[in-house]
Formats: sequence, structure tokens, C-alpha cells
Amino acid sequence: MKLKNYFLGLSVAVMGLLTSCDQDNEGPVYEGTTMGVTFSINAQSVSFPSTGYEGFDVEVIRAVSDEAATVPLSASMSDGSAVPSEIQVPSSVNFEAGEFTAAIHVTVGDITPGENYRLVLTLGEETAPVDAVLQKTITIYRDYTYSSIGTGTYTTTFFALEDGSPQSFPVEVMQADQNPSLYKAIAVYEKGYDIVFQVGADGRTVSVARQAACSDINGYGTAYVAGNGTLENGVITVTLEFSVSAGSFTPPAIETLQLPTAGVE
Repeated sequence: MKLKNYFLGLSVAVMGLLTSCDQDNEGPVYEGTTMGVTFSINAQSVSFPSTGYEGFDVEVIRAVSDEAATVPLSASMSDGSAVPSEIQVPSSVNFEAGEFTAAIHVTVGDITPGENYRLVLTLGEETAPVDAVLQKTITIYRDYTYSSIGTGTYTTTFFALEDGSPQSFPVEVMQADQNPSLYKAIAVYEKGYDIVFQVGADGRTVSVARQAACSDINGYGTAYVAGNGTLENGVITVTLEFSVSAGSFTPPAIETLQLPTAGVE
């Protein structure tokens, strides 16, 4: 999970949208009548861990930077409702003289884990160019909190023993406090990389959304897993596809997680 959101797009690249080329001077010349204030893109996603977060920044750019400026900013949720008190948004964007970019800092408090908050920010029109991106929708997500339910047994066929037989080892298993259908196996293939299993409403089907499983496989970089399976008699059995930037490993691997007794309903 990202602890922080990074700006999606560079100010320098976006400035091309706000300028036209002056053939005589062989350089970009902004031809608008305002200072050309705009968002660089119209959407952004921010994912926080369950704890240890504070907020994030949103970039605003302008084409004319001669003077300091304050641009009005309003905020609402995507359904038109008021922004909850847990999310604090400033009422303006401040540019210093000479600055082409400014950052809006959004403070995020104790939002509900596992819920998507769609925040809409709107810039004032007075300082915008004709083709401005005046609205930006930001999806804010906080991960669930988890509690340990004991030690289970994980069996992998992907990382088999030298003789080719499956490898089994103990793993800590956690369950989401707000959604008991979510199980997290801790540090399955590598420390710092947990695997989350989602049990369906039928109590039997299991899915594993694409997620990082380890930092490297054979020099190919970060490996990801995704797949589906079942939960029967306290054992999660899934067929997982392991993939890296160069492609997927075949065939898919059959992996199992024996849940602790406390996690078996």
C-alpha cells in the first residue's frame, strides 16, 4: 500500500497544454488573458495504511508566475454532500511570486477503513485559462485494521523444495476488524509482503486481488500474485498466477492456507 500519493504528471509537461509555440522566438508563449491556473489532471487516487498517515498534497499549476496570487478553492463529495469533518481542505491555493506550481495540502483524519471517499476540488474560474481543468476528483482510501487470529500453515508449490515437493511453513494470520471475510497472511514469501484473501458472500469462494508478493524473482523485479479458489473445512486453496514486468510464470501455482482454529467459522 502507498503510504503517500505522488503527483501524477509533471508541471513542465503539462505546461504544453497551456501554451502555444512562437516560431520567431522559438519558445512557448502563453496567450491567455489570465494567469492560467489549472489542475494538471482531473483525477487522483490516494491509499493510506490503517495507521500512520496524515494527509496528502494536490498539485496546482499556472502559466504566469510574475506575482503572488491567492486562488479560491471549494470542496465537496462527489455526490454533492458536504466534506466530512475528518477531511480538511483549505479554502484557497497560494502561489508565491515566481512560482509555477503550488500544493494544496489535504489533511485526513480517522476516516472509515475500507471505504472509498470521493472528494471533488474546484478551482475558481477567474484565473483559469479557457482549457482549464477546474475540477479534480480524488479517491481516498484507508486500509482495514487487522487483528491476529493465530498461526496458520501455508503450503506453496511455486516456491517448492529442492526435490520439487510443496513447501509448508507457519504464518501469522490476521482478520479484518471491519470485514471478517478478509484474511491476511503475514510475510508469506518475504518479510514486508503480506497476502490478502477475500472470502465471498457464500462463505466458500475466495479471491486474491493482484498484489505484490515479493520484491524480486530471478532478477525480474517485484512479483505479483492474483487468483481465485475456495475455502473448505478451514483451508483456503487458491490457484495463483505469479507475474513480473516481463510476463507471467506458467503454470499457475496451487497454494493453500490452513486457517487457525479461531478463524474457522
